[in-house]
Amino acid sequence: MPAYINEIFNSLQGEGPYAGMRQVFVRFEKCQLHCSYCDTPQTHEISGSCRIETKPGSGKFSCITTPLQSEYVSDMIGKLWTNSTKHVSLTGGEPLLHADFIKTLDIEYPLYLETNSGFPEKAREIKDIIAIAACDIKLPEHDCTDHYSELLKNEIKTISILNETAKTFVKVIIMPETTKESLSFAIEGVRSIDKNIPFILQPVTSKNRISSSLLFELMDFAGEKLKDVRAIPQTHKMMNLL
Repeated sequence: MPAYINEIFNSLQGEGPYAGMRQVFVRFEKCQLHCSYCDTPQTHEISGSCRIETKPGSGKFSCITTPLQSEYVSDMIGKLWTNSTKHVSLTGGEPLLHADFIKTLDIEYPLYLETNSGFPEKAREIKDIIAIAACDIKLPEHDCTDHYSELLKNEIKTISILNETAKTFVKVIIMPETTKESLSFAIEGVRSIDKNIPFILQPVTSKNRISSSLLFELMDFAGEKLKDVRAIPQTHKMMNLL
């Protein structure tokens, strides 16, 4: 079964509680959302080509046409694996759109799913093969969809499904205009599943940085109902990594 993949490379995970761990990244194309802060807009449409790192961590790539067969992708993952590499990051775009393809990957490495959490039934299909689930919850100010209530419902359901079998954490992008009221949607959703799920506030990477006072205020607000609240920026951006 083929899939449209944008790039395959080896780098450091830059977000969430696993920041700093080396991973092979498989970046899928296509996404149902249009978040205002998206840093991979090239994955929204099918490009017809995939760039593949020629040597782990080299930053040098060759390009091939897509879609790609799962056997080929599995082989490329193996070639980009190193002694310090810990997971295969399935990212995008939105990898859950490619759940059928993910099920056919013939690899023994732990799978790290990075998802916008919008497809609960797709999550159910692969939950038993995912080791770590990095689940987004979008906020109204992210301007990612015209159907926010439906998306939020699907996100909470997806997180609940993945939390049954995978080490799951939730990531929420914080913007200068984020308020307690808008963040409460995410807080209550996670609390309804398990208040011990790590809840990561990720300040948006942009010129308009949020203030430390707002970040601390939102952390304390979330901490009233959740047990593990952290603030972690995009560390790979700080190191100029992919």
